[in-house]
Amino acid sequence: MLFDIGSIFWLKVAYEDIPEESKRRPAIIIDVKKESFLILVTTSTQPPSEPPTYFDQFKIPIYNWRKYGFTKPSWALGLRLIELTINEFKSVVKKEDYIGKMNEIDLQYLINRIEQIHR
Repeated sequence: MLFDIGSIFWLKVAYEDIPEESKRRPAIIIDVKKESFLILVTTSTQPPSEPPTYFDQFKIPIYNWRKYGFTKPSWALGLRLIELTINEFKSVVKKEDYIGKMNEIDLQYLINRIEQIHR
């Protein structure tokens, strides 16, 4: 199974406030380490509120969302990162979970925004 930086795939993710419940969400690999992947649990179809709430500052627009297989305009949730070892990843993500891959420009924009958020 070939997944690398910029790969978008379905991932079953627990809710932060109700850990025993989960939902399948698109996720993006933003870094590959020797034994693990750093994954951005990406999306929400909820745009930033007007006026913005505290968490809206961490929403990063995915500009070419159609190109990447999303069915609605989407925002990456830049605050939520998880790290999975390669073995953990292989146990929860299958080949058929693959959605697509971000192009280099959009991926670099996303990574730069995530770095700003996590400083």
